[in-house]
Amino acid sequence: MLQSSDAVEIRDALVYCQRIFAIGGVLPQQHTPKLFKLIMLYYFHLGAMQLWDCYDSLHDFQAILVNAMEMPVTVSLLFSLVLIRTNKKLILVVEHIQRDIKRTIISENVEEKRLYRKYNLISVYFGKYVSVLAFLVGYLIYVRPLIDLLIHPRTDVKNNTRPFKLPFRSHMPFDYHYNAKMYTLLYIYQFPVAFLAIYHAAEASLIVTSTLHVCARFSVLARRIRTSLTKSPEHFPKRMKMIVIEHLELTKLSGFLNDCFRHLLLIEYLNCSFRLGISMYVLVITLGKDTVASVNFFLYTMIVIAWLYLYSYIGEQLTYESQSIGDAFYDTDWTEIASRDRRSLVMCLINGQKAQNLMAGEFYKYTLFGFSDTNFTNTLVKLFIGCWNIHQVQ
Repeated sequence: MLQSSDAVEIRDALVYCQRIFAIGGVLPQQHTPKLFKLIMLYYFHLGAMQLWDCYDSLHDFQAILVNAMEMPVTVSLLFSLVLIRTNKKLILVVEHIQRDIKRTIISENVEEKRLYRKYNLISVYFGKYVSVLAFLVGYLIYVRPLIDLLIHPRTDVKNNTRPFKLPFRSHMPFDYHYNAKMYTLLYIYQFPVAFLAIYHAAEASLIVTSTLHVCARFSVLARRIRTSLTKSPEHFPKRMKMIVIEHLELTKLSGFLNDCFRHLLLIEYLNCSFRLGISMYVLVITLGKDTVASVNFFLYTMIVIAWLYLYSYIGEQLTYESQSIGDAFYDTDWTEIASRDRRSLVMCLINGQKAQNLMAGEFYKYTLFGFSDTNFTNTLVKLFIGCWNIHQVQ
């Protein structure tokens, strides 16, 4: 059992994604439309230039593969940020979560705080460390050409001048490869590109925090049903009414979450699936030829799989905690209440067994079973075999 000083250590896990989104005025309640339009205009131009570069590189298969891994991130984040900005229901979700956090902090029930704190810590640590990691990875990629310039000389062994390289592939209307001044301007122009990874981390943090908040509320409600519903039979109708109202409120909030995030999660699912296929193919063709590239693309594949696992985990927790309401009604000491009250208890037990799911669009449920079932595994195996066959033919 936690001490009271530890139990009250519940923090607002949304603060990290709100700070990141405030830079571009992404959230609907952030009244900076001009800043958001400027950010979207930049990333729209970036996506168009990446597509143009892909067209210019049709003769270079390796360049096409690099574009195929960079361009989906830009395009998916462009759509995701627009969906977040234009979603008015998201305002209600954020306000509801922050109101519940304040209510939990001032609550005197230590056990309920402990249950909430379990999910709250996951959200806080995820929002904090994933944002920092995204910042480091994004800008390590950004400074990579500068490090290369500092380590290697500008001329090769044949005394030929090496061309300048930008950190991210994109079509440029100016020839910068041997022009230091133009290269510097274009290098500065690409500075916001690395921030895409940070926006992606903030988007994931928003989804994870919101979903785990609902999971925590379901967990607290289940404990309340087990411990207090049938404690005094004479107060059963009043307590049952309060529990039913709270359960309906949580079900409504879960529906709001799906309305807010189903399109974002669909974009994430399609984006991760596409990048997973490309990265596995590149991993196959680099095996035995370039050890460093093989390790890099293996790590890239693991990161993409980790994103899919993350959403599957929180979807599984939402399903489990929502169904635990029915189990909580079943675990009550129903023999102590009147027969007329048992009918309402049975109805609540049936309704409490209805699972709430985290959906990608209208067709895919994020669960650990969906992540690890035979169909998903067979798809990855067939994809790997297909990539290997294509490589052998080439």
